[in-house]
Amino acid sequence: MNEKKIGILTYHTGYNYGASLQAYALMTTIKKMGFTCEIINFETERFVASREMFSRKPTRLKECIKIVTRIPYYNSLTKRQALFDTFTSNCLEISPLYRTEQEVIAHACDYDCIVCGSDQIWNLSQDDAPAANPIFFLNFPKTQKRISYAASFGKWVKEAPQHEDIFLSWLKQFDAISVRETSGVAYVRSLGLPCSLCLDPTVLLDAEEYEQICSERLISEKYVLLFSWMCTDDVVEAAKMVARKLNLPLYNIVPPPRAMFKGVKRKLDVGPREFLSMIKNAEFVVTNSFHGTAFSTTFEKPYASIVANKPDLRMKSLLEQLGLESHLVTADQIDINTLLNTDYSKVKEKKEALRRDSLTYLKNALAEV
Repeated sequence: MNEKKIGILTYHTGYNYGASLQAYALMTTIKKMGFTCEIINFETERFVASREMFSRKPTRLKECIKIVTRIPYYNSLTKRQALFDTFTSNCLEISPLYRTEQEVIAHACDYDCIVCGSDQIWNLSQDDAPAANPIFFLNFPKTQKRISYAASFGKWVKEAPQHEDIFLSWLKQFDAISVRETSGVAYVRSLGLPCSLCLDPTVLLDAEEYEQICSERLISEKYVLLFSWMCTDDVVEAAKMVARKLNLPLYNIVPPPRAMFKGVKRKLDVGPREFLSMIKNAEFVVTNSFHGTAFSTTFEKPYASIVANKPDLRMKSLLEQLGLESHLVTADQIDINTLLNTDYSKVKEKKEALRRDSLTYLKNALAEV
């Protein structure tokens, strides 16, 4: 084991499956390279309060609506939150909890390298004010190597040029930069900085590696899984159609107020380990989420990734490169028989080729730590 210590600074909680599992995947990948590695456990009170199943200090209207609509599911949602907390404690190697930026800065010298991990950590949009924080640009004096892995500006990439006075000087101190969208690559390169395009960390691990943390089967009967954070009408109706044709019950794992009054069963006591189980054991998955798509592919499930107007570019790019374009469909294009008989025999080989550049970037970036 390399004695050098790596710290990952990212969104690793927020009671979000993608956030938790991308942190796990990046941590696991770096450890496989022989480094000591942990997540820098930074969560402001403001961020936690905004993401809890029942916000303790609601400050926005949507937080108040969330509380009211979730009261009937209090027990299962309380268990859900506990399952996320247990995952963070038991499956992620984490630092002591830091509630303030000053605490993170005070302990930055504990690490030989800080990796700013995947997620929209560079999105400073006020639309997501509870999470937005300049510290994810490492806005403090440099005492260690600094790397980003598949970071994202999100939609804020369009506004970022107006705010370069905030972050550009800090971005220039990174030793290696990679982002997860082509728009981010183009923007960073326009600043005169080298930048690589890397895969979401969750794609770097195989099913066998997720099996190590996947929970036991949760539902004894066969089922169709609906996974969509927004639960738009098209994806809900598509999931219902698949369930009818397969004559199976449909389960939704996203809490209210999403998909209220849609007549879909809810299974809500689901943390990250249980999320893996729900996908692994589903007969069919209907999703419009990147991570729903990524994990359905990892577990080689029959699935449909629903698009309405423009598809998520990460999702589209991943499926095209894996030869799984047939899974990216509008709600009225689903051919269940074709999707049930997907040939995954060549997907693993194509995935290895995709991973190669991302893993090479990370190995090279960490080489001189």
